[in-house]
Amino acid sequence: MNHKILRKVQEEIDTIKDTHKHIKDLEMELEFMYSREPDEIKYISSLEKQIDELYEKLDKINNENN
Repeated sequence: MNHKILRKVQEEIDTIKDTHKHIKDLEMELEFMYSREPDEIKYISSLEKQIDELYEKLDKINNENN
């Protein structure tokens, strides 16, 4: 099999794994903020936006592969 194709597939797999980990970390932080610092609206909004962008990134990768 072509090494370039294998490298590209591995890079996509790594990107997906890293993105899932990042989402998980941000969601945990968001939960903490909801429970402990609910008045931090700007920061909470920022976290929500980052999470949404990461989910969109995953959707884009998945759509490219289908």
